[in-house]
Amino acid sequence: MKTLAQQMPLAATNKSLLAVLDLPGSKSIANRVLPLAAMAGGISLIHNVPDVGEDVQLMLAALSQLGVQIEKVATAANDCSSYRIHGCAGKLPVAQAELFLGNSGTSIRFLSALLAVLPGSYVLTGIQRMKERPIKDLLAALRQLGAQIECVENEGYPPLHTQAFQDSNLPQIELSGKISSQYLTGLLMALPQLKREISIKIYDELISRPYVEITLELLKLFGAKAAETSPNCFTIYPIENLHAVEYTVEPDASSASYFLALGAMRGQVQINHLSATSLQGDKNFALVLAQMGAEVEYNADNIVVRSQALNAININMEDMPDVAMTIAVLAIFAKGTTTISGISSWKVKETDRLLAIYTELCKVGATVSYTADSITITPPDTILPNIAIDTYNDHRMAMCFSLLAFGGVPVVINDYECVGKTFANYFEVFNSLVY
Repeated sequence: MKTLAQQMPLAATNKSLLAVLDLPGSKSIANRVLPLAAMAGGISLIHNVPDVGEDVQLMLAALSQLGVQIEKVATAANDCSSYRIHGCAGKLPVAQAELFLGNSGTSIRFLSALLAVLPGSYVLTGIQRMKERPIKDLLAALRQLGAQIECVENEGYPPLHTQAFQDSNLPQIELSGKISSQYLTGLLMALPQLKREISIKIYDELISRPYVEITLELLKLFGAKAAETSPNCFTIYPIENLHAVEYTVEPDASSASYFLALGAMRGQVQINHLSATSLQGDKNFALVLAQMGAEVEYNADNIVVRSQALNAININMEDMPDVAMTIAVLAIFAKGTTTISGISSWKVKETDRLLAIYTELCKVGATVSYTADSITITPPDTILPNIAIDTYNDHRMAMCFSLLAFGGVPVVINDYECVGKTFANYFEVFNSLVY
């Protein structure tokens, strides 16, 4: 039995939006910039770091636990802050620690790679779901390098224990990119610490490539020399140290997807400080809305979406798997049957998102089927009202199913506070807009 504190009832609304939004900074960018700044020489000043997401706070806490001096220097009105990061020039002050990383995939993957190539003894752990999320491909690559890294409970899964690195001096290692691009990102961010040239060859396929492009751009920002030297082969060249920077984190394009979808449904929504030149691949979510029939405008410093009648699409979302969930829910307001492919990574996210999306869409009356890599959704004649949506401790489940209320269907979101992972005040923002 859910208590009222664990449920978020959302009433149906027929309001037409005219909204202009400034959203918190990107978790994906922040959780790359912060450890790079921590390992750099000098003091970095990082602006627009989101204070509304647990993942970023877990990263900040872990870096502090490792002895990195971090000062919060300003708080802005959009739930973001500036932080002064005193870089350790590649030498962490704390040589032994146990880090609790919740269910933050970016934190455990990026920090596992980094700590595995350093001296010291570190344990990285998290909640039960974290212990079910595979990391064996990253471990295999790290062990090729000479990392002394063990799985504390089950082979291929956290918790992990790293001990002092012993470089194998291999010029190239191999990595699978089929499960998560975060493994490659973790390695690319860690390898400058070896101070030698080394390549990573993806021997199968690389999913979510836009996230790797973010990583390469940020490495260059910090002075690292990194490049894709041949298809799916990435090389890091030796430098003495990363250098400190002043940098402003872009608004989170994944969080923007829910509000842009509202604009596509009814009215108009403008997201400031995102554009066609933004680092994040999820900036292209609006192009998917355009394929569904919405009117989309990319300007120099914003993206605008205006509503039009929505039609079903058949689309591969391999490069944007997180916002593919938003399309899955939006599909029940579109005419026809929508098929979304390229989503095999859903199964190893915060929950098994493939099963979760299937289950909850069926509950509201949609006809849904799925394969290991796709989902097909046909809207019901009538979307069932007042259904309690289970969120599986997955922030994106809670946020994407909030679209039902704006579509005129009252809904209850169970365990809605799971949005704290990336956007703790999401429902405050949502309610202020749609009611």
